[in-house]
Amino acid sequence: MRLVICGAGIIGSNLAHYLSEQGHEVNVIEQKQAVADKISEKLDVRVLVGTASDPAVLEEAGVAEADMIVAVTNSDLSNLSICSLAAAYGAKKRIARVRDRALNEVLKKFGPDHFYVDDIINPDEVASQAIIKVMTAPGSRQVADFADGKILLRAFDVPEGSPLSGIKLEELAEKDFPWPFLVVAIRRNGEVVIPYGEDSINPNDRVYVLLPKESTPEFVTFLNPDAKLPKKVIIYGATATGISLAQGLSEKIPEVVLLEESRIKAEKVAGLLDDVRVTTGAASEADILRECGVEAADTFIAVSANDQSNLISAVLAKKLGAGTTVITTNSQDYMAITGAMNIDVVINPRLLAIDQILRLIRGSQVTTVATIPECEAEVIELIPEKDSPITKKPLRDIKFPKNSIVGAIYRGNEVILASGSTEIKEGEPVVVFCIEDVMHKLEKLFVKKGIL
Repeated sequence: MRLVICGAGIIGSNLAHYLSEQGHEVNVIEQKQAVADKISEKLDVRVLVGTASDPAVLEEAGVAEADMIVAVTNSDLSNLSICSLAAAYGAKKRIARVRDRALNEVLKKFGPDHFYVDDIINPDEVASQAIIKVMTAPGSRQVADFADGKILLRAFDVPEGSPLSGIKLEELAEKDFPWPFLVVAIRRNGEVVIPYGEDSINPNDRVYVLLPKESTPEFVTFLNPDAKLPKKVIIYGATATGISLAQGLSEKIPEVVLLEESRIKAEKVAGLLDDVRVTTGAASEADILRECGVEAADTFIAVSANDQSNLISAVLAKKLGAGTTVITTNSQDYMAITGAMNIDVVINPRLLAIDQILRLIRGSQVTTVATIPECEAEVIELIPEKDSPITKKPLRDIKFPKNSIVGAIYRGNEVILASGSTEIKEGEPVVVFCIEDVMHKLEKLFVKKGIL
């Protein structure tokens, strides 16, 4: 596939890295020379220095022959302009990142096709939805949804004394739970394994579980009988993510407090939010957090535009008595140290946006992609083609790549958790967990010829 990526920030550079490794022809347009030089040194891609909304630059990047153009510059209007120009030149598919709330509302109202855009990516909204999913599954550390929300992936840390602790997977298979679930991976002491029947679940393991949506409340209670839905949440940062989060959580949680350093911004936001207490102050100050009642907060969520402030405020909130702490960060370096600082959940909006884009790039067989950076793994939803190898035999008789496992199938209106005797039919969504370096081998099982 021939792709043009406009903007080499975190989204653009990571996307270019992944796609070039998968063998795609990638052209990157970047305005800043220093950034362009860095990309050229690290990646096997063609890099052009210039403004992506300049027709001459687009022509040089080969926009007329592009299978897809991804506009992820820092300007929403530029991204829309780039897609409009790309459509005029003949680019087959066009994706734009749009973060502005008002502009997103217009796009929803009239449709992105008015701007000659096929799909809109909004990292802030995606991050907000991910955090809401974490809140509604108490104790979860990572979330992803498949089959239009019918199949859920949730990651949990197994507490001491949990009924799940010490159980072998083969024993779980023998139990007749009315709320089914399947453990597809275990992270233990920094290493990730795809477990088999003889493997046991230990205290402090992080387990990755696939389950039907309806099973979630019962499984959460089984894993940790003390887990409860939060009654009070403090959100730090009246960013687009913070506002969306406050709106969504105020419908589910009795008390939501939004803390914002800028008085002007806080006063403006207060008029937009019903059932949310908006207050002004710095979350890095203990007295301000105490005024917000941090000691009674079940969850503290830091979503300001400053990654460092998010990290510091979450550490302080935990010290002052907050329960679960959640932060957003666009820095992959920060994601590596949060565990040591007792941060419970880390959301990277730009990596979530990359997942969305990869789903659109992969092809008709791949309908959802969720990356798990701490495992160097992916969970993907695939649709098998007619006469593809995966439809020929029961799962136990199919040779799967090492470090991959079929987790669940959505058939009709029923979620089926996979076992060795499961037979997969063409056209039904299949959720697969795999380590990233086996993705190509895995995808071959779902198409009649070639690869995705």
